Amino acid sequence: MTLFLHIVFVSETLEEVIAISPLCISTITIFFKIFAVIINRDQLINLIETFESKPCKACNKDEIDVQMKFDRSIRSYTIYYILLCTFSCSGAVAAGIFDILERRLPYNAYVPWDCTSLLAFLISSLTLIICLIVVTTINAATETTILGLCLQTCAQFEILKHRLASMAKREVLSPKSPLNNTFRKTCTLSENVSHHLCIIRLVQEINYLYRHVIFVQFFVSILVLCSTVYHVSSHLTVKTLTTLIVFLFSMFVQIFIYCIAGDQVTTKSFGLSEVVYNIDWTFMTISERKDLLMIMKRSTKPVKLTSSFLVTLSLESYGNLLKATFSAFNLLQQF
Repeated sequence: MTLFLHIVFVSETLEEVIAISPLCISTITIFFKIFAVIINRDQLINLIETFESKPCKACNKDEIDVQMKFDRSIRSYTIYYILLCTFSCSGAVAAGIFDILERRLPYNAYVPWDCTSLLAFLISSLTLIICLIVVTTINAATETTILGLCLQTCAQFEILKHRLASMAKREVLSPKSPLNNTFRKTCTLSENVSHHLCIIRLVQEINYLYRHVIFVQFFVSILVLCSTVYHVSSHLTVKTLTTLIVFLFSMFVQIFIYCIAGDQVTTKSFGLSEVVYNIDWTFMTISERKDLLMIMKRSTKPVKLTSSFLVTLSLESYGNLLKATFSAFNLLQQF
């Protein structure tokens, strides 16, 4: 809010607005994410509980191994992203300290009270730096949650593939044995179809919970990246190097997380039809073949994370976003 007040009451030129707008827009976006999570808190809890219950819950050692593989990936990506956010925040805090040493409020902030006294100035400056740290923490939590949910969905596709392949293998090895009959009772094709439909509903639920966040993040990223690149190119100073370049890299990674998460979900959903195709259908009954056809038919329609018809999370969309960013940057350079 203090950055927005500075733009409204203090900034007089386009250069000043562009210099402040990246951090201002990013902060407003994070508050929007907080609001979205609070509003959808119950649905988010139900979504997590669905991942932990049948048919999504891993049932044997092989499925647990698949689940653990994705859990380790989520943990690693989360740690890497938190380290990046910490590095970015450290640069911003360092820039704020430079401002304090020059007896200016950090980040060109504006406060509606008198900061001429040293105590008021230090309290205001410390408050702004603490707010930046809190906002960075919330941002890291939001992005890693979305990535984690998408990778958990990918884990479900892998578990379903394993179940289909295991069922087909048992059919081939012992089509008439009691063991096979027991397996049919516990893990039938109809259950796998239900699992597949459950995964699709999970993706739809994730998409519903974060559709507004995806839309806002996508277009805010274009504005922030464009204005940041423009400011860095025209104000290459020590302070700029410690803040905006690290901030710029973090923004590229942030939107990349959204796009790679959506792309992974789409890729895993496509791979399911190939697994079904490779099953030996000659050992299946007519009813089971119909179930397999149902899975294949649904797998031909890609599962995507979208927000309206404008935004689809994929690597192609990430490339289009970079093109739009630098097109806008070239337009700004003409002024």
